Amino acid sequence: MNFDVIIATYNRPKSLQKLIGQILKCCQLPENIIVVDASTDENKEVQAISSVQYIHSSHANQPYQRFVGYLASENDFLIYFDDDMRLINTECFGEILNLYENEAVVGVQPNFAYSHEFLNNQVPQSTTRALAKKNKFFKFLKYLSGNPAVKNGKFWFAGLRGNKPDNNRSLEWFNGPVFSARRGYLYNNFNFNLFTLYDNKLGKAEDAILGFTLSQMGQVIYLSTENFYHSDQEDSTYTVDFISYSKRVAYSRLYLSFEFARLSNRSIILAFLHFNLYSLGRILSMVINQIISFKHSRSRLLEGYIKGYFKAILGVKKIIVFDVGNNWKEEALKDIAVKSTLPVKMEKGS
Repeated sequence: MNFDVIIATYNRPKSLQKLIGQILKCCQLPENIIVVDASTDENKEVQAISSVQYIHSSHANQPYQRFVGYLASENDFLIYFDDDMRLINTECFGEILNLYENEAVVGVQPNFAYSHEFLNNQVPQSTTRALAKKNKFFKFLKYLSGNPAVKNGKFWFAGLRGNKPDNNRSLEWFNGPVFSARRGYLYNNFNFNLFTLYDNKLGKAEDAILGFTLSQMGQVIYLSTENFYHSDQEDSTYTVDFISYSKRVAYSRLYLSFEFARLSNRSIILAFLHFNLYSLGRILSMVINQIISFKHSRSRLLEGYIKGYFKAILGVKKIIVFDVGNNWKEEALKDIAVKSTLPVKMEKGS
């Protein structure tokens, strides 16, 4: 099977070069490595690699950059990477592509080892969440606040997701740093309003909703083998500031709720009501956690979440819009035409 690799990158030249170097050492090579770079300065070193098709993006917007890569691709199977992913198995591509022998499979979510300094160490831990795992009363309160336990592999209102399923079982979401899809199914019935949210620094969880959209057309399969490692760079545009991070999380929940309702034929009124219930439950939980154990970082998270919640409520008409993406496609095609290098087919071991 021929396949393309697509990498969206922003101001991480050394990390990007390391990833490409690892890809070129794999047993099965992509026909094209498509790099969509929104960096301040173009990456001359990467452009000099003959096996890379380099495109400079006019938007520092990861969902848009991935879409540019999709339009520039030529093969039926695509594998997406963030620029801080690392490969730990040279046979990783073969394991992913083997799952596409089943014609019903439209996407693959590979497992990966993960260490995120921001989420693991800087974000304050929730006492109420820990209690909900052990205490039936707190678990019931969590359920009442619109945050029930979602079944393994399932996607729900507000972007809530279940745990990873067993190996080779279906799931309804992607987990961003690495995922794969059949090209012919991507961006069908997709709401490009998400690109606008990201441009306005209010988007989040593009990978999850893209996976859910895909799962409505076929099977997305979970591959449990850890062929990859997410190398936390500690400079993500989502996590460099607590307030902006939390604001994005809160605001994007309404878009995710509306999209879940649209794609699963549920009521948008129910989606709106759930968003309010869930958001107010999250705010109350953060307040309770502050009373139990005060953290300055949680105060900033709480401030951002409240700002994001009210901005979403007041701007609901902008969020509920369905955008077919014509303007975004025009932008992407201009980027491909203006800033690209011709793809060169690779020989194994090059």
